[in-house]
Amino acid sequence: MKAEFLMEPFPHVLMKDFYTEGDMIAVMEEKRKVDPHLLPPGMTGSAVHEKTGRPMKFNSGLFLSDAMPNSEIVSLARRHIFQELVDQIDCKWWVDLWRQNNRQSWMLSRYMNGQYYNAHIDKSLFTMLIWFYKEPKQFTGGDLIFTDFQYTIPCINNTGVIFFGPTRHEVPPVRGDGRYTLTLFTGQK
Repeated sequence: MKAEFLMEPFPHVLMKDFYTEGDMIAVMEEKRKVDPHLLPPGMTGSAVHEKTGRPMKFNSGLFLSDAMPNSEIVSLARRHIFQELVDQIDCKWWVDLWRQNNRQSWMLSRYMNGQYYNAHIDKSLFTMLIWFYKEPKQFTGGDLIFTDFQYTIPCINNTGVIFFGPTRHEVPPVRGDGRYTLTLFTGQK
């Protein structure tokens, strides 16, 4: 994994080649097995609209930390997000804050055929997103947009981002099939 800490337009970490080639084979196999069990938005802790109380997202997902305590997708990700990640970040205050996280919740999401997540904030200290899909890419859209900053991170296979959860973000509609996201919500007990 290659990680880069950026301060502009807000503090965040961009990651490339998150999983190794061998990791990706295991990730895609587990994704295939989990796919039929993904749940609708109301069952995956969606942010809700203040006035209507309706979910802000339209996708499918599953909290792997609850449903699959031995998830290989999660265990492989955990190998990369501590020492390997922090060794590449040259910002002491960020690394110190990252290391204080002792609560994790992992979710796998799938977006396809017009699915989206409207602008929202997360109830986490940090949110980490890792995107993966079968090559060649069979969808368009699905980038991550930080609406208050007019900043977009493209959805590229095996890449990701870490940002402060209360930073407003959205996923515009996906056209096609196959966009998957591993999300880590972190905090302190």
